[in-house]
Amino acid sequence: MLDEAARVPIGASEDSILPLVNRYGGTKWAPTPPTAADDCVDKAACEYQNARRPDYSYGFALSPFDVMSSPNQTGRVHHLLSILMIRTPSVLRDAISMRDWLVGAEISIRGGRVVSVGGYLYVEGRNRWLGNTWSLFGEMPDLDLRQRAYAVSGTFLTFPGNGGGGTIHSLTPAAAPEQFKSAQSFNTRCITGLVPCRCLSDLTPLAFQYLSRHPDVGSSIETNDCPYRLNPR
Repeated sequence: MLDEAARVPIGASEDSILPLVNRYGGTKWAPTPPTAADDCVDKAACEYQNARRPDYSYGFALSPFDVMSSPNQTGRVHHLLSILMIRTPSVLRDAISMRDWLVGAEISIRGGRVVSVGGYLYVEGRNRWLGNTWSLFGEMPDLDLRQRAYAVSGTFLTFPGNGGGGTIHSLTPAAAPEQFKSAQSFNTRCITGLVPCRCLSDLTPLAFQYLSRHPDVGSSIETNDCPYRLNPR
């Protein structure tokens, strides 16, 4: 799924991506209404973002236990299994590599053309969730990043259990191949391995290797388990 999403180019027609959306049972939704510039502290930033908002987006995802889903989405038996997953300590499930994960993609459309495409992966780590998200835009969605082709930031995850941390990668078509690899690669053993991953750098080792050499592309990223700063002070 993520490999297929990564092959969708900016500017592709909406019709060309519908087979991918339908193959994974995707859904379509409209974005939240734009914020009026007069209500923004930074009016220039608000106008920049509003001018680049999509008309609507498609999204699709896969998860073995659907911990984040409701009974109406998955069925009662499947939902009961997800509750069992949440209430059973991960240390008891690690022996049989039973951990939850979620992968998905989102494609945004404006004027019948793809203006952004992204993918995400969240997986249960040893003590909390670990996540990685990448998004490719025709233009950076934030005014302060408009001159950049690649940027990285950290985020906190409020998933069931102990929450967690993640990385967010933003790219434009001008990003270098190494930057695309940094953003989109992940360690599959965090999903399938007997021992769960502990750190964000375990989940995306290529990203952190790149960030260690190019700290200017990101802000500080820290987790409680594995403190890591892109810009040590």
